[in-house]
Amino acid sequence: TTRTTARRSRRHRRQRTTAQRRLRPRHAGAAAHRLLCCLFRVLAVAVIALGTAVLVLWLIYRPSGVKAYADTAALSRFDLTNGGSLLVYNLTVGMRVRNPNRFGINFRSVDAQASYDGDRFGYAPLQPFYVGRKSDARFDVTLSGSAAIDDRDVERTYRRETAQGSYEVKVRVYARQGFKVRGFRLNNKSKFTCTLNLPAPSSGNGTASGTPTTVFTRKQPKCDVDY
Repeated sequence: TTRTTARRSRRHRRQRTTAQRRLRPRHAGAAAHRLLCCLFRVLAVAVIALGTAVLVLWLIYRPSGVKAYADTAALSRFDLTNGGSLLVYNLTVGMRVRNPNRFGINFRSVDAQASYDGDRFGYAPLQPFYVGRKSDARFDVTLSGSAAIDDRDVERTYRRETAQGSYEVKVRVYARQGFKVRGFRLNNKSKFTCTLNLPAPSSGNGTASGTPTTVFTRKQPKCDVDY
């Protein structure tokens, strides 16, 4: 009886050891799966928390109230030649950007475009600039050259405004804004649109001396600011 019991005990231990060996890889695979799931959850929570923090900071510290003005303008040439198909122009606009926020703003990838009666006639890249907290920055937009015009409506508008003695020109400035708040660097796009009513040049020789600079003193044209 004792021998039988001992044999049964040894057989039972061997069976249990074999079962444990068979189950061990499964347990290891399950543990690795649980570890990967845990790491994924931690990473997802971190990404969501970071995104939420950036969104909250953007809503709190986004650049609000940025204003743009056209202080001066000089239209020294604005001739529609070649049977109304070529516009020759020379325009300089002195602009000012006001930052009322509690942080400085960098303006990068800056360029300017001008249009007349819906047709674009000028483009110029501008230097990046910085506007400190609660301060102003000034810069000039200079557009000079010629542009093809294939719209007869533009020719009719030009003739009418020439008779009136002034031209309505739109100048747009595009830029990427960047600022740093609480260790986070935030960026967004912006556009300034200035609608200017400019006196017709007094001479057609293309020289700046022919037309004095228009200084907007009483009512400076306020430009529309879009984000």
